[in-house]
Amino acid sequence: MLLFNILLYVHIASAIVSIGPLFALFSILKRMETAEESMLIGYVQSFQAGITAVKHGGHVLVLSGALLMWRGGWPWHTSWLIMTFALLIGSTYFLASAFKPTMKTFGTTQFERTKFITKLRRSTWLYVVLMLIMLWFMVAKPILW
Repeated sequence: MLLFNILLYVHIASAIVSIGPLFALFSILKRMETAEESMLIGYVQSFQAGITAVKHGGHVLVLSGALLMWRGGWPWHTSWLIMTFALLIGSTYFLASAFKPTMKTFGTTQFERTKFITKLRRSTWLYVVLMLIMLWFMVAKPILW
């Protein structure tokens, strides 16, 4: 029982780490809109650090979730678990394909500040929605089939 409680605490804390920084990114994006060119690199680096925190929080979230499934006795074929894993796989692909290509344009001839910020803002909102849907599956554990 103690191991399960520790795993649950780690899982909840990692969910906070994998979702929380996303909301701070909106503030960074807002500041990017009016920042001087010399200050923009600091905001871009801060944004990247936020994405890195989300990514690593997600790694702990997946591992602790798998251990909770093992210790909690839930069958791996339940609908909420399958949907959570489907969203997890989708969000992993999304995280890599949505942010990385956009971030790589910074400091190149393809960089356009307005497009850059718009893409990052849209990707951040989409990722927040994906994470909140996943959170709903994990908390509500709906039986879909």
